[in-house]
Amino acid sequence: MKMPERVSVEEAITRVSREVQPPLIAIDGLPCSGKGTLVTKLKERVDLDCIEVDDFVLPEEHWPSRDQPAFPFQFMRYDGFLDTVKTLAATGRCSYYPFDWNALSISKHRRVIRLTKPIVIEGVSALNPALCDLYGLKIFVESDRCTVLQAALRRGGRAWEREWRELFLPSVDIYMLTHPEDRADLIVPGRGVRG
Repeated sequence: MKMPERVSVEEAITRVSREVQPPLIAIDGLPCSGKGTLVTKLKERVDLDCIEVDDFVLPEEHWPSRDQPAFPFQFMRYDGFLDTVKTLAATGRCSYYPFDWNALSISKHRRVIRLTKPIVIEGVSALNPALCDLYGLKIFVESDRCTVLQAALRRGGRAWEREWRELFLPSVDIYMLTHPEDRADLIVPGRGVRG
C-alpha cells in the first residue's frame, strides 16, 4: 500500500488543477478541519463542482437516536450518499435532494450533477473504503482532534451541543478508527496543524 504524501495546501491545489482521471476528488477529514476552506480555494482556481456529505443529513425527527453513535452515520441518508457517488462514477450523472440548512429539511428541488468537470466529494467519510477506487485523487485534511468540539460550537453548532458531544463526534470517532488518512494520496495541513 502506497503511503500518503504530505503536501502544502498550495501543492494540493496545483495537483487538482492538473487533469485528474477519473475526475472525482475526495476531501476527507475531521469536522471543522478545513475541508470546506480547501474546496473554496480550489474553486478560485479550478472550474469544479462539489457534493458535500452534509447534503445527505436527515431531518432531526428521522434520527433513530440522539445519543447512540454509529458508523455508517445514522443521522444521515448514508446509503443515498454512497449510491449518489457510485452512480456519478458509473454513469457520469447523478441527482439527489440535498438537505436545506435554512429550512432544516430535505429540499424539494433535485440537484443534478454531470461529470463534465472535476467533482469534489467533500466531508467526513468521503474516503469510505466503498468509494476509494472511484477517485482520481484522495485528500485528507489533517487537524487538531482536541479542538474539534470548540470549533464546531464556534461555527454555530451550539443548538446541537449535546448531539455534537454524544452523537456526531463519537460517530466520527468510529469512522476514524478505519484510518481514512491511510487511504489518501495527499495529506494537507488543516486547523491547528502547521504545514
